[in-house]
Order: sequence, then structure tokens, then C-alpha cells
Amino acid sequence: MEYRLLGTAGLKVSALGLGTWAMGGAVESWGVVDDRESIATIHQAFDLGITFIDTAPIYGLGHSEEIVGIAIQGRRDRVVLASKCGLTFPRRRDELPQRCLSRAHIFQECERSLKRLRTDWIDLYQCHWPDPGTPIRETMDALYALKERGWIRAIGLSNFSCEEIAAAREFGSIDSLQPPFSMLQMRSAEDLIPYCQEHGIGVLPYSPLSKGLLTGKFAAGDKYQGIRARDPDFVGKRYHRNLSLVESLRPIADQYGISIMQLVLNWTAGFPGVTAPIVGAKRPSQVAEQVGALGWQLAAADRANIDGMLKNFHGA
Repeated sequence: MEYRLLGTAGLKVSALGLGTWAMGGAVESWGVVDDRESIATIHQAFDLGITFIDTAPIYGLGHSEEIVGIAIQGRRDRVVLASKCGLTFPRRRDELPQRCLSRAHIFQECERSLKRLRTDWIDLYQCHWPDPGTPIRETMDALYALKERGWIRAIGLSNFSCEEIAAAREFGSIDSLQPPFSMLQMRSAEDLIPYCQEHGIGVLPYSPLSKGLLTGKFAAGDKYQGIRARDPDFVGKRYHRNLSLVESLRPIADQYGISIMQLVLNWTAGFPGVTAPIVGAKRPSQVAEQVGALGWQLAAADRANIDGMLKNFHGA
């Protein structure tokens, strides 16, 4: 496993992070999830060298954090643990989470996360989404107060624009950004990733496999439920076009004797400015395959070939 420094925070993370959204157990989004299997998946990640674990309170309304908390017992000092703040729990099934990055809410969320995670500190604490209703100075002051208490060690942002990051940086340093980024969603490469490179901010892309679409394991006739059924990338002509891109990667993957998923993750982890892609998993076997994406280098000619495919695909 390769390890990389996260921005200027002094934290060293594995070049792949384990995402635990699905471990929250939201059946309507990810289907049936077994807690024992989730814990075994986290342990498999540790055994294979993944030290960076990403979670959030909103994943299963605290359940993901509880599962992570159980899994890291006896291994806490070996884990770079990331969680988030800034979303309220819905009170009804039909209610969406509301954004709130007020000082009082951040302190309340952090305290509850620490209890669920069974730890005294969170290595990387991230604002999950911007909150237009709270002055960013109040948010940053709260995060720095948590650092002074020793509850958190580094400050990150998720789903923030360059302008929003710049506004936050007026009141303190930002150690990382967690943006969406994949072969199918490359907008972050236009501005966010270069901005982070310029300012020494680590980049932790989420959804690098586009909810599994970039694994090469889906076919044209497949039907979806849950979160994929609501994603435009899995519907109609767009879905078939996406599958065509995936299939164009197969000969390159075959050349290396690897899966399409491993090729995609290697390309993503090697993208200039990227620190560590965050990849979700529900089963130990998934982690084992994901780790096979590292430990080897994509030839420059093959990377250029893939970049050309993506340029044509996105019409650039």
C-alpha cells in the first residue's frame, strides 16, 4: 500500500480510502447490509493496508459511525479517521437533511460522533456541504475551537466550490477537500483540483466508481433499485453511452491482467493533485479487489490513451 501526506495537515493516509456510506444500512439506498459483514470489510481493509476510513453522521443516521467505532477498537492509533458535520437528521421519512454549520450544531454533532465512534478524537473533520445560512467565520471559529480542545486534528471541506473554499481560508487553513470526481464526472479537474494543488490542499475524491458503474460489472439490460434508480447516469441513452465508455477500457485492463475497476481506480489515484480516492464497500471481497488497483503503474502511453477517450467522451 502506498501512503501519502494529506495537504499540510501532517497526516499520512493510504492512497485508497474506505468509504462507509453503504454500511449505514439504508436499505432504500444500498439494499440489505449486514453489520457483521461491514465490520469484516473494515478489518479486511486494515489487513490490506488501508488506514484511511471515511464516514459521516448522516450515513444511516449514525449507524455507519457506530459500525466504524466497533471495528476500530484496538486499532485506533493505526487509523486515520474522517467524519463530517453540517447535516441535520430528518425527523420524517419524506424529509431531506437540512444544512447547518452553526457553532452550536457543530459542537453537538462532534460530541455525538465521538461517542458513536468510541474515540477521543477525529483525525479529519469535514463540513459535509456548505451552509449559506451560517457565516463561514462562525463555522471556522467552531472548527478551530474543536482543534484546541483536541477533539479533531485537521479540517476539511466537502462539496465546496473554489469561491467557498477561498472564503473559508480567510479564517484559517483548510487541509482537504472531498469533491465528486470520476471518469464520468470530471468537472473537478477544471478548477477544484488545480486550486487545491496551488494551495496545498489534499484532494479526496468520492464516488470514483460512479456507484459501481465504472466497475465493468453492469450490463445494458440490468434494472436498478435504490440510489442507482434515481441517478441519471443509470437511465436511458446516457446509461448506454456510459457503458460504452466502460467497455472501451476493457482491452487496456485485459492487457494488464486486471479488472476494469482496478484500472479505473489506478487512473484516479494517479490523477495529478489527487491524494486518495474514497471507495465504498460492503463486503471484504470488494476491498480485496480494490486494493489490487495499487502497487503498479499505468504506462504513460496507456494513460494518454485513456485521457484521449475521456476527452472525446466529454466533448472537450
